[in-house]
Amino acid sequence: MSFLFGPIRTFISTIFMPMLLAGFIFYMLNPVVGLIEKLKVKRIWAIVIVFFLIIGVIGLFAYMIFPPLANQLMELGKAVPGYWSKANDYFDKLLTNPQIQNLDIENMLKEANLNVSKIVNSIISNATSSITSLIGVIASVTITIVTVPFIVFFMFKDGHKFSGKAVKFFPRAVQEEAGTILSQMSKTISSYISGQTLDCLCVGILTFVGYLIIGQPYALLLGVIAGSTNIIPYLGPWIGLLPAVIIGIFISPWQAIAVIIVVLIVQQIDSNIMNPLIVGRSLNVHPLTIIIVLLVAGNLAGLLGMLLAVPTYAVAKTVIINIAKMWRLNKESRLEVKEP
Repeated sequence: MSFLFGPIRTFISTIFMPMLLAGFIFYMLNPVVGLIEKLKVKRIWAIVIVFFLIIGVIGLFAYMIFPPLANQLMELGKAVPGYWSKANDYFDKLLTNPQIQNLDIENMLKEANLNVSKIVNSIISNATSSITSLIGVIASVTITIVTVPFIVFFMFKDGHKFSGKAVKFFPRAVQEEAGTILSQMSKTISSYISGQTLDCLCVGILTFVGYLIIGQPYALLLGVIAGSTNIIPYLGPWIGLLPAVIIGIFISPWQAIAVIIVVLIVQQIDSNIMNPLIVGRSLNVHPLTIIIVLLVAGNLAGLLGMLLAVPTYAVAKTVIINIAKMWRLNKESRLEVKEP
């Protein structure tokens, strides 16, 4: 049946990333469009203003942030061989330790069915497959860059009509409740994405400033990484901490400790001040539930699954709660009708 489902799979995989990115931008900036509309500006002009704001932010990023960010990335690339050499020296010293020499490493590798040739062959095959898929990635990125602005424009233009149009597909008796569910879903996603984006921006700036204070190399690059990974609840800050700690270790153990202290301070500020003020309790999901959802989603779909897990769970929870509420109200109304 691949001849039937193959084109469908290709279609979905082609539009998935543009639609995902466009939806993210829409829910992040739709409150801004609504705010401009409240100033008695027509929606189409509010959309135009928001598009100019997006272009301005991108231009500001390209002019002020991208050049130093690119320089730090190039400097880090040049420094990697030196870090690799230091790591090799460390492992060489470790292998000369008498306690390590007493271990039969070769036999341990054989028991684990590992050898150098297999590892090298695996690396080469993975590199080859990565190179062959590079053209596909470039094409996908190009399609995304070209199509996303158009998708976002029409989402801004007609997205507010979606709820009213969609409820017509439901039975007349439940159209009002269905409209409530769709409205709450939209508010849940919008509040989470816009709040989380602003929170990540604040975390990135604070981390960058902290790294500058302790003299951490590549502070801007590591601050951007910290802010980007912070969008993953609970686990994201520690994922963003890892590269900074690795670089700090190559400088000195005290530098690595200073990096950890900076991140801990930033996370305390974020958890106790910024996150409650910016994001608040918009999702109303227990922390343990979030951790379980992240672990499952990460295992199923990797980093993308972790990014989408929490808002998807929150939307599903909103739908289920409102459907249960609708069922309970309908049941109560039927009982009241049956009563003499």
